[in-house]
Amino acid sequence: MRTCLVVLALCAGLAVETGRSQPGLPVRGTVVVVNQQSDSVTLIDLATLEAYRHVPVVGGPHEAAVSPDGRLVVVTNYNKPGVGPQKTLSLIALPGGDPVKTIDLGDYRAPHDVRWVDDARVVVTSEANQALLLVNIDSGAIERVFRTGAGLSHMLALSADRTRLYCSNMRDGSVSAFDFASGAKIKDVPTGTEAEGVGVTPDGRWVWAGNRAEDSISIIDTRSLAVVKRLASPGFPYRVQFTPDGTRALVPHANASSLVVADVATQTILKSIPLRMTKVDKPSTAGVFPHPDNRHAFVTVRNDNSLLVLDLESGRTLARVEVQQSPDGVSWSPRQR
Repeated sequence: MRTCLVVLALCAGLAVETGRSQPGLPVRGTVVVVNQQSDSVTLIDLATLEAYRHVPVVGGPHEAAVSPDGRLVVVTNYNKPGVGPQKTLSLIALPGGDPVKTIDLGDYRAPHDVRWVDDARVVVTSEANQALLLVNIDSGAIERVFRTGAGLSHMLALSADRTRLYCSNMRDGSVSAFDFASGAKIKDVPTGTEAEGVGVTPDGRWVWAGNRAEDSISIIDTRSLAVVKRLASPGFPYRVQFTPDGTRALVPHANASSLVVADVATQTILKSIPLRMTKVDKPSTAGVFPHPDNRHAFVTVRNDNSLLVLDLESGRTLARVEVQQSPDGVSWSPRQR
């Protein structure tokens, strides 16, 4: 009898790491996943681990951001294969998933990354126009244009105090810094080949940039706007996010099937968390979003059509939820269905 109990316990432990998702996660709310090839957004109820709605959007969506009150999500319609660059944002109500409106950006094309500024405005890249746009979601008006003058301005980072705006320029291998209030560009900071992921620490002190083509992470001092440290990080560093407490940087590595966790204070890499529970041998890590508890993170896996819930402390994969084709951007709302 004792032997049977031991075997059952071992099997149960293995199921958490490699088998099906287990109920009773210590997190709640709604996860929003953007599916590039399905032209849709999947909404996931964390209480039940159910992908309860797939919401169609205009086409070629890539990134999403949830409003400060958690009631809306804005999605960028970036580039649809066979059609070309898009020019709209989709606004969706949470947690229900009903479409609210589509915002037409006019002459501005290829909106990719997006961040909320306040309850009524977002800032978004316009990659085809070498610009960043401040957009009023109520009126649809473009209130300000930030000119990057750089190739493939792809990802955004906005300081918590709304004084600085940063974007990564993939073709130029740099990060541009702007004065948010005036729209003036302060400086282009060379970081490395194909700089893509970019994030600013919650205290505004540091900007981290992932240089995907040279497998490195550059750390920029926001006072001097100079790179003060470069970390070797093999495996195609793809995005950069920070835990809300500002202690850790989260960097998905698309070719390493992992999420790298780094210490902000010491500017060192702590661990590389392997992705488990996937149905593919070499999962391609895409987007990441940290939960406010600073312990859990949501990661999309592009070639597995899935969303994973990771425990940053133990390194365990706690859950896998099937979404639609080629998931990329991911966000979270405290609103519960």
